[in-house]
Formats: sequence, structure tokens, C-alpha cells
Amino acid sequence: MAQKRETRKKRGAFVLKSIVFLCLMGIVIGGVNRTLTLKYRHNVTNPLTETYKGFYRMKPGTVDVLILGSSQAASGINPQELYNGFGVRSYNLGSNHQSLWASYFWLKEAYKYQSPKAVILDCYELFRDCKGDEIATRQAFDEMRWGLVKWEAVKTICSLNEELSWQSYFLTNLRFHSRWTGLNENDFTWGEFAFVPQLKGFWLYRGKCGFQEFTPFEADYEREKQGQKETQNPADNLEQTIFQEPAKEYLDKIFRLCQDHGTELILIKTPTMAQTLERHNALADYAGKYGLGFYDFNEKKLYEEIGFDYGQDMSDNNTKGDKNAHSNPSGARKITSYMGKELSEQYGLGSRKDDQWEETRDFGDGVWKDFQLRYETRMENYLEMLNDSRYTVFIGVKEDGCSYLGEGIQKKLQELGLKSDWTKEEKKSYFAVVEAGRVLSEKMSKERLEELGSFREGKVIYQIVSAGGESGNDCSIKINGGEQAKRKRGWNIVVYNHELRCVVDSVCFDVGTQELTATR
Repeated sequence: MAQKRETRKKRGAFVLKSIVFLCLMGIVIGGVNRTLTLKYRHNVTNPLTETYKGFYRMKPGTVDVLILGSSQAASGINPQELYNGFGVRSYNLGSNHQSLWASYFWLKEAYKYQSPKAVILDCYELFRDCKGDEIATRQAFDEMRWGLVKWEAVKTICSLNEELSWQSYFLTNLRFHSRWTGLNENDFTWGEFAFVPQLKGFWLYRGKCGFQEFTPFEADYEREKQGQKETQNPADNLEQTIFQEPAKEYLDKIFRLCQDHGTELILIKTPTMAQTLERHNALADYAGKYGLGFYDFNEKKLYEEIGFDYGQDMSDNNTKGDKNAHSNPSGARKITSYMGKELSEQYGLGSRKDDQWEETRDFGDGVWKDFQLRYETRMENYLEMLNDSRYTVFIGVKEDGCSYLGEGIQKKLQELGLKSDWTKEEKKSYFAVVEAGRVLSEKMSKERLEELGSFREGKVIYQIVSAGGESGNDCSIKINGGEQAKRKRGWNIVVYNHELRCVVDSVCFDVGTQELTATR
């Protein structure tokens, strides 16, 4: 009897140890998977990790409009601007090269948490064969919660691309095991992602392409009127020949899913050189057949109505149609404003006050200020904009920091807390570091200056060098080992944003010329 009790005791201990071991192994594997999986947050262009984690943090039933589609959708409609201007509560679930099936499964997942009154779908991916685009697929689905929807999505993905393994979606370390050598701060602070979903999925393409050769086309409105009547022979429809498969199949599924939930489906196409009149007509035919709203901002009438300027409102500096396709914050403002008006007036979405968007107003204003900072060319105005607690500012002088430095500029430097007197200091070495309005370091000398330091509580390392015209004629501003300064004659300024955890501008003002020319 005693022997049996001893045997049962040993078995119980073995079972308990096994359970503890399996639990620990699960925690370790989960941590490894979470660490090795690629991270995207709002200090990079496509903040997908933050986008999707942030979506799950939204209060159920508070998102009235969902935006779906590729990066063109993600950079084209700004949910914060939509709320600020019209009180419309929206979330942008766009992702890089988001296929129509990715849009479909994210819409299906979203319905588990939200009850949107409208879905805005950018249609660029209807014209691309992206079945083999593993990178885009993983960016879209790595952060989706596990459940029936994700399981169905993974099966679909693997059926479309036989080279993909469904196991690697469960155990991401199988796919990303080689990332050990490239881990950074984001990989170990993933618990911080989207604590407050600041951007609500909006993407920050900060450039201005300057490409003025874009010409919007004139739509054939008579044809679009005809498109509102269903043709007798579906094979005659233009979309049957121009839409890619299975994208067309999943567009139909999105339409039916919206119908089932009583949601308005709205088709859009943001400005891009890739859009053609033929593509426009195919989308107009489809929208007309099913009674959907369709807004093509490449069409001349609509393009001019919103005051769009391709050179100033688009980001990509590329003449290829499939490359030059992303709105910058200025362009997004124009598209968002128009869609906000339509959602309010044509689709009856009233203004609602919600703390989830109220508490991110300041962040949104900061994003707009960062964008303006990148294109400010007057040194006096620029220095005034630097007086911001979000910034750490690095200044390094090369060759000449004095010749045309007027009283107005010196006053702005003093307002930043800087003490050096530039009245008679031509060709001296000089650098300064100002963190959140507090001067960390400021030095001036006839000799070459160099300093190694840190900011953000020691998380970020900087190295700054300044040599005037008589001590080496050099300048360098490195952050975490990467050169950020323009290294030109004059005042080299680098601006680091603490909220975004990245450099938002680097400029040099040449004070050796009366024009104080800005170089970026």
C-alpha cells in the first residue's frame, strides 16, 4: 500500500514538473517569437505593428469608418484629421501592398470588434498580381490575433503561394531566426507598442516629389452613366478583363460582407501615376453596377476641386507609376477633408466626441509641425520652431558660423537657451545639444571640438564634431553611429523627435552667404 502511494506521488510530481516545463517552454518560445518578428512603429514609414496592435486597443463599437487598401490608402487618409474636421471616428487598416484578400480578412476580423457604418477601400491592388508577395502578406497578418479568421487567412495565403509554410505563421522564429544579429530597441520594447494608438494607422511619407508632369485625366461621364445600368452580358464588363484574379473574387466578397453588416462600401483611388482611364472606367463600371460610391482623385474634376498639387502633395521622387504613389501629409489633408465632407453630407455620419481621438490631437498637430519643419528655409523661422519639448536639437558649425548671423537669429538662439556670443566669432568651432528645452552641452573654441554623449535617459548615443575654418573645417553629428549632419559650410542642425524616436529633419544654413541658403 505504501509502495502504491509512493508510486502515485512520483507520478504526480512528474506530471507537475512536466506541466511547469511546458509552461516555461511556451513562455520562452512566445518571447522568442515576439522578439524575432519584424516590428514596425511610427518612427518608420510603415508603422504596421503599431497600426494593428493599436486597433485591438480601440474601445469596441467606437470606429465608424474603416480604411482598407495598400500603402496608398494608409498614406492618403488621416483618421485624426477626419476627426478634427468632421468628428468622424475612423481607423486606417491599410498596409504595404495589401492584397484584396488581406483587406477582406482584416474587414472580417474588424467586425468582431467594431460596427463600422462605412468602409473606404483603395482599389490599386485590383490591378496587381501579388500572390507571391510574402513580405506584404506577413506585414498584413503577423499582428492579427489568432482565431478562426487568421486561420482561414493563413490557409488562403498558403493555397495562393505554395512556397509558404503555415507553420511559420504560428512559430515566426522558423521564418525570422536569422534576425538575431539585427535586433534593436523596438525588438525588446514591443510591450510599449500602441499603448495609445497615436496615428490610428496613418502613414508618414514626409517627402515632396516636385514632379510637375502629372496630368489628371478627364473621365467619360456618359460612360459612367451607362455603367450604372447592369449590362446584359457580364463578360462585356471591363472589370472582367482588367481586374486581377483572385483580387476580383475578394472584392466581391468584401462587397457582400459589407452588405451583410449593413455597411456602406466606398471605392476610392488616391493620386498615382499608375492610374489610367481604363482602370478608372473599370472601377466606375463596378461601382455603378452595385450602387457604390466611387471617388477617383486622378480624375481632373475631382483633382482640381480638392486643389491637389502633385509636386507638392506627393512624397515619392520617382517617375515610375507604380513607385510614385504616396501622398504626403499635405496631400492627405486634402483627400481627407473631401472624404470627411462626403461622409458627413452623403453618408450621414454625424460628429461624435471621443476621448480616443481627443487625446491624440496634440500628437497629430506635432506630426504636421514636423512636416512643416522639413520645408522651412528661413533660418530665423526654423530656430523658432525648434523651441519644442518633443525635440532634441544638435547644432554643429563647419568653417564659418558668423558672417551673416544677424541680431534676429542670435535672439532666437538665446530663446533656445544658448549663451554663446557670436558678435566677433568668425570661423570658430561650435556645437550645442538641446534636449526638450534644456541645454545639455554648448561649447565654442578656436580648436576642434568633439563630444560623445547620450540622451533619452542614456538610450541613444550621439557623437558631435565641430571644426571652424581655422581648426580643420569639419562637422559631424552621429546618432547611434549613423551620420545625420549635412556636413556643409555653416550651421548644421539635426532634429530628433522623442515621440517618434527618430530624426525628423537635417538641414544646413550657410551663414557665409547673405541669403542663408538652406540645404537638405
